[in-house]
This record gives sequence, structure tokens and C-alpha cells, in this order.
Amino acid sequence: MYHAEAGARPEVLRASLDARARSRVPRMVVFIGCVSLLTDVAAEMVASVLPLYLFMVLRLSPLEYGWIDGLFNGSSAIVRVWFAHWADRTQQHKRIAFLGYALSALSRIGLFVAGLGGWISVAVVLLLDRVGKGIRTAPRDAMIAQCTSAPALGAAFGVHRAMDAVGALAGPLLATGLLFAFPGRFDLVFAVSAAFAISGLVVLARWVKMPAAATAPEEAAGGAAPPGRTASAQAAGPPPATRAPAEWRALLRAPYVALCGCCALLALFTVSDGMVYAGLQARGRVDPAWLPMLFVATAGVFMAAAIPIGRLSDRFGPMSVFAAGHVGLVTMYALASVDLLPAPMTIAATVTLLGLYYAATDGVVMALLARGLPAAIRTTGMAVVTSVIGLARMAASVFFGWCWTEWSHESAMGVFAAGLTTSLLLTLLAIRWWSLAAPSTWRGER
Repeated sequence: MYHAEAGARPEVLRASLDARARSRVPRMVVFIGCVSLLTDVAAEMVASVLPLYLFMVLRLSPLEYGWIDGLFNGSSAIVRVWFAHWADRTQQHKRIAFLGYALSALSRIGLFVAGLGGWISVAVVLLLDRVGKGIRTAPRDAMIAQCTSAPALGAAFGVHRAMDAVGALAGPLLATGLLFAFPGRFDLVFAVSAAFAISGLVVLARWVKMPAAATAPEEAAGGAAPPGRTASAQAAGPPPATRAPAEWRALLRAPYVALCGCCALLALFTVSDGMVYAGLQARGRVDPAWLPMLFVATAGVFMAAAIPIGRLSDRFGPMSVFAAGHVGLVTMYALASVDLLPAPMTIAATVTLLGLYYAATDGVVMALLARGLPAAIRTTGMAVVTSVIGLARMAASVFFGWCWTEWSHESAMGVFAAGLTTSLLLTLLAIRWWSLAAPSTWRGER
């Protein structure tokens, strides 16, 4: 027993224990992470072999691959905001997330026959998968925010993204092993992918159980409920039909609009992993059989860095970490455009900087939104930002494919390095304004 004579009063000890409890990552976040892990195994098994499948089996040009890649990255924006708004109004986050995961699982089965119809039928099946991702992503992230107190949000999203990265690491490994054992059997890769996607659905249905009332991060951190309402009533939020318009006006306020603008500007010059790796293969930097292993290496860096970087964002603020991730991405583009380093060094720099970029941006942005947005519109707010990013990346993929077709992969990387540098400088100016004008919740202060 800790006595007052030991130097601490009982109320001080209780406050310390409460603070420690609020900083823990809840068990339900781990279960949600398991769902994402299994689903990402399925997704990355397909994504890691997709460049080989499209270039070597379907014989696509870089521009056609750019269209496919753009569809793969941006099509989820078609439905993302609507379903997120539905989740906010009904508070049925788990059911809506389940629908999204189910559509993605169905798309894995569709890949068995999609190749018979050429690249257009493949694009349609990939569209179904991305629609499923668009439906599930924001409700899933809102579920993480509901389970977690404000001091632990960065760590919670870091844990989730790290488990996601485990799936992203295991998926390409499985795909590579299957193609080495059964050369050319892409159908077998798609079958195993479908099995993992269905397993994720089972975990979501059986083990992920959300609390009856969502807890807003600011309340979990110890904030008091407004006069006239109990803490549990505030956590549950007002009924959908009577939510205050002021909460929705948060999406029009300067911090949120600035974040959307910065994310869109940076995403306009972000090249997808598949196009980066396909360029390395086209330039003879990596053997085609080892191409999926680049996804493995990037996921390994992401997995190792996600939790430490999430904790850094809790301590130093998310926007600084977000900007640092893009500095690493600019560096990678610059190295790829000049092509001066030996192949092993180029590959090592590429996968390391990409992994660090994902660790410093993906979960960090969601943690920032979870802190800054009212609980009643959090899912919608997350969906708008991810939709803006997805649409910008869709345009970026098509533009990059055109640059690659017209000039070369090195020239295309140079164009994107220059564009991302300019976008990053503008973002740094916005962050400086942000640090002065944004409320403390947006800046990530405890």
C-alpha cells in the first residue's frame, strides 16, 4: 500500500493512476486491428502482384496502368462520405464497416474470372474492392476513436496501423511464396486472398463489440459534460434528427478546411507504391519475381515505425510529424529521379522512406481528426479528408502514367519531386499559421 508518508497524497495517486489508464490502448482496438490485419493480408496479396499481372499477363501500357492504379486509389471516394454520414446519423459504425469488408471479400472471388474479360473487367472488380474500402474506413477509424481516450489516440492509431502493416507484410510474402511454388497461378493467389478476407469478416462479427455509447476523446480525457446533460448522454451524442448545426459547421471552420487543402495538395504529387516499384522493375533495378518483396520491406518499416511515430505525434503534435513524413517522400522521389545510386541502395532508400512516410501520415491524420472534430460528425469528417486524398491520388496516378508514357520513369519522378516540394513548402506555411490560430484540440495538446 502506498502511504501518504511516502510522499504522495491518495488523491494524487488516484489522479496518476487515472492518467495512466487513459493513456492505455484498449483491447477492442487490438481486435479491430486483427480485422484490418487479415483484410490487409488479402488486399496486399492482390496489390503486390497487380503490377506483374497487368504488365506481364494483360500487357498494359504505363498510361493504362495509371488509369487502373488511379481507380484503385481514388474510387472509394465515390461512396465514402455518404456512408460515413449514414454512420454518424445512425451510430451503426460496426454494421456499416461490416458491409464494406464484405464487398471487398466479394471482390476477391470476382478476380477469378475478371482476367477473362481483359483489363476493363479487372478494373470493375477492383472498383468493387475500393468501394468496400471506402465504406468501411471512416466507420472503422471512428470505432477506434470511440474506444480510446484523448491522451492515447496517437498510440491507438499507431497500434492499429502497425497491425495493418503486419498484414501488408504477410500478404506479399504469401503471394511471392505461392507464385514461386506455382508459377503463373494468379488464380491461386486470388483464392487464398479471398480466404483471408472472409476470416476478417468472422473476427469483426464475433469479437469486435462496441460500447453502447461512444465516448468522445475530450470527455475521456476528463472533460466535464455540459450543464443539464449527464456524461453518458453527452457521450452518446444528440439524436440524429436534432444534432446542433454548430457541430456540422465545424467542417467549414479554418483548421479543418486547411487540413483538407494541405492533404489534397500533397496527394496531387504522391505516386502509388505500385507505380514506384513497377518503375524500378522496368529500369532493371529489381527482378520481376522479387517485386512483391518490395511491398514486404515497406510494410516492415511501416510496422516498426507506426507506434513510435504515433507516440511522437501525441507528444510533439501531429502536424509536425505529418510534414516530416512528406520530407522523406520528397527525398525518395529526388533519389529516384537522378538514378545515381547503385540498385541495392536505391531499393533500400525507397522502401525505408516509403515506410516512414506512411507511419508519419496515415494514422497521424486520423488521430488529429479524432481530437479536433465533434463526436457527432467525426466519421463524416474523417471520410471527407480521406476522400479528398483519394481523388487527388487518382488524378496523380493518371498524370504520372502519362508522364511515364511520354517521357520516362525517371522524368516522371522528377516532375513529381518538384511538385511535391512546392506543395510541401505551402503546407509548411499553413502549419505555421495553424500553430498560432488552431484550437488546442486541433494542435494535439493534452
